[in-house]
Amino acid sequence: MLDKQHVVQKLFLRDETNFANIIYMLDEPRNNVLRIIKWFILATIIGVVVGVLDAAFLKLLENAIFVRNQIPFFYLCLPVALYMVAVLALKALPKHKDYSTDAVIHKINSYLPISLVSIVKGFFLSIVTIVVGGSAGKEAPCADVGAGISSWISRVLHMNLEDQRKMMICGVSAGFAGVFGVPISGALFGLEVLWVGHIFYEVMFPALVAGITAFQVTSYLGVNYIYHPIHFVPVFSEQFFLKVIVAGMLFGLISLLFIELLKFARVIFRYIRRKMGLFGSCFIGGLLLLLIGHFISPLYLGLGMAGIDGPLSGHALQSPFGFLYKIITTSITFAAGGIGGVVTPIFFVGAQAGAALSEFLQVDSATLAALGVVAVLAGAANTPLAASIMAIELFGPAIAPYATVACVLSFLITGQQSIYANQRITWDSGKTVNEHPSVPVQFGRRATDHAVQVRSRKTLLKKALKELTRHLIPTTKDIENTKKQ
Repeated sequence: MLDKQHVVQKLFLRDETNFANIIYMLDEPRNNVLRIIKWFILATIIGVVVGVLDAAFLKLLENAIFVRNQIPFFYLCLPVALYMVAVLALKALPKHKDYSTDAVIHKINSYLPISLVSIVKGFFLSIVTIVVGGSAGKEAPCADVGAGISSWISRVLHMNLEDQRKMMICGVSAGFAGVFGVPISGALFGLEVLWVGHIFYEVMFPALVAGITAFQVTSYLGVNYIYHPIHFVPVFSEQFFLKVIVAGMLFGLISLLFIELLKFARVIFRYIRRKMGLFGSCFIGGLLLLLIGHFISPLYLGLGMAGIDGPLSGHALQSPFGFLYKIITTSITFAAGGIGGVVTPIFFVGAQAGAALSEFLQVDSATLAALGVVAVLAGAANTPLAASIMAIELFGPAIAPYATVACVLSFLITGQQSIYANQRITWDSGKTVNEHPSVPVQFGRRATDHAVQVRSRKTLLKKALKELTRHLIPTTKDIENTKKQ
């Protein structure tokens, strides 16, 4: 009887390629196990570090807001405060500007690092913006800090470009999961927001581990989250289903309005900055916010958590136009130089819009507010999957089928628009923006196809008005082009 080794050699010596393939197939399960163990350890480390930083940020912000609330008319300092934030962000170490979620998306998609200086800027300037009354969110600093810390850790460990990118994605997922207390949807949001139409399955496991770990750490450190289980569970009927469809479409239109007003405000304040300088644009923006807070309500300034909790608890709205006021204050804040996230204002807009629509659609206000929270997020950020799962984590499983329908419809209504200009979009219904992936380059250099992946931004007021009109009122030529696609 021939020796086993001799038989193997006899069979495969004639075809070395097949022999190598079989050896690879035999080794692949072992390599996969080692890879899973490796990324479990790395993701856990990222989750712990980002969870601690999330908790520190949220606690510091909470204490700062508590002190702020003891001061009457706190928003009076907005014109000067916004100028100080803008100067520190743009003039102090001007090369380090990766303190927004959109900038982080660009860095990850371009295989570029995030500097530690940008982390510090995003961490503290966001707190200042929110505390003085700027309408901004708390998620961007946490997600950006997560990406920046992960980028730094990966460089210390001398990882290759692909692994460094995976680490940064895990950091973003951990940041989102820790700040809102949604470990699954927060992790998926970090994956889905980067590239619409493509989910990074190879990063899904470490992203989930990082998100769950960050959530556990922040919870252990005493961070409180918003949970509003919906007790109203209607018996499924065709009539109610049609109402959910109508609501989803309306939420999509509100998402589109949010996106376009953000763009429009940036163009207007860029024009003001050219004419009056940085101080002039910041002062005018702060003055407008001050007037809104004084003559309408300070509810639409700052973080605005009361404007989210109220509708979700079934309380009456201060105004049926609260969602519009929040869109305006958020647009002005970012256009005038404020720093922070946009997801928390999206929650505010969705909750207010849902409660306002409840009387028209004859649906329980808390239920429709909950649908608005996730549906407007799905439409504005192009993340229907993460938003649908977020509905279950925040509001309970009973709302799942209705939330999913509303999120998908809102996502479809917004088309190729997004609050994140650097988000890549490639999917079958015609979203072809930023279709080509960046060429991996060495960290510290700009990608060679930067012009391809970044959307061209209109800088003149006339062109911005024309673009806004084209989005909201399609011409015959636009309709024909859509049919051709």
